[in-house]
Amino acid sequence: MKVPPDLVPQKVVADDLCVSLATLWRARRSNLPGFPAPVILRNMVFWRKADLGKLEDALMQFAGRGTFEQERQRSKRIAVLAKARSQPKRIKRARRPDERQRDLF
Repeated sequence: MKVPPDLVPQKVVADDLCVSLATLWRARRSNLPGFPAPVILRNMVFWRKADLGKLEDALMQFAGRGTFEQERQRSKRIAVLAKARSQPKRIKRARRPDERQRDLF
């Protein structure tokens, strides 16, 4: 596959900006304002050369792994609580003395 000349691979972008691939991934997932969307071709991630300045500015706003992980855990807890609230509690029905399980054999 031939890559268009205006696209820069993710690894090269990470090296140029002196960040790791994981930092780029976290910043992309954190919904930073002004963070340019990557171009994904056949499971490969690229950025446009014109967007590298915007990408660097957005990475300067990124608070880092701790803030990203806290927000991720918070959203998971909220999802669990919402799921728990939506399900009504099951009420156990008391058995009557004559409702015994019958032998099958």
